[in-house]
Amino acid sequence: MKYRALAVLPLLLALVLAVTSLSAGSNMVTALRVGDELGKVLSVAGALAAAMAFERGEYLNRAWLIYGSCYVLLLVNDGLRISGVGGESMVLARGLIVAAANGCSVTGTWMLARAWSVAGLDEEGSDRGRRRLMFAGAAVLALAITGWLLVGDVRALIAGDTQALISIASDLGDTFTLALVAPVMHTALAMRGGLLRWPWGLLTASGVAWIAYDASSGLVDARHLGPGLALVASESLRVMANGWVFSAGVAQRLALTPDEPPSPLAP
Repeated sequence: MKYRALAVLPLLLALVLAVTSLSAGSNMVTALRVGDELGKVLSVAGALAAAMAFERGEYLNRAWLIYGSCYVLLLVNDGLRISGVGGESMVLARGLIVAAANGCSVTGTWMLARAWSVAGLDEEGSDRGRRRLMFAGAAVLALAITGWLLVGDVRALIAGDTQALISIASDLGDTFTLALVAPVMHTALAMRGGLLRWPWGLLTASGVAWIAYDASSGLVDARHLGPGLALVASESLRVMANGWVFSAGVAQRLALTPDEPPSPLAP
């Protein structure tokens, strides 16, 4: 029951954010920004909870810490943006921070996706072939979603817009992270029947929410939604994605408590 509650929690968070922001009137943008920051804080908390379930330096301890570092760096970047300090040097600094954050996201996701193999529980033959096929399909989907954004930001940079550096770093990170949704899903499927299916299943849900978030701008244009409603829809998807990271981290912690059967990925 507690795992199902963790799965539903991000949906409730998104609903609360949507209702609150739509009721905020002229303060809608402020409400959405607060929701975004709270979502990142939840992601950090979830990653830390998961990392602390393992001994320091162990594979999954490092994987969760690296993954959580992404959100710490994004919070730092938001703090610099809110400070209002400008200039070319600040743009470069923020671009490097965003690039580092996305590097942590890709590395952490890749490590978590490989957990099943690292534990020596990977299968041979058709299982590996299916995993590669899933990854290839996810990579094509990721490029379809983020490729046009990347092209637009590169053009903006060539035209002299240095702020595009930040967007380019984010676009590249999104592309690789979205492509890794398939390996994470494969790991969740490999763990079916056990409690550890929940952390990786919830991480998969987070990845799917991120895919929907990145694709939301095109869908919004197609549906001709107003700018306010479009912003609420996309930010609700973002808080949902962050919420599932929190839920995945807590589920990882719960799955390794003493009253549960030992995990093949635990020390």
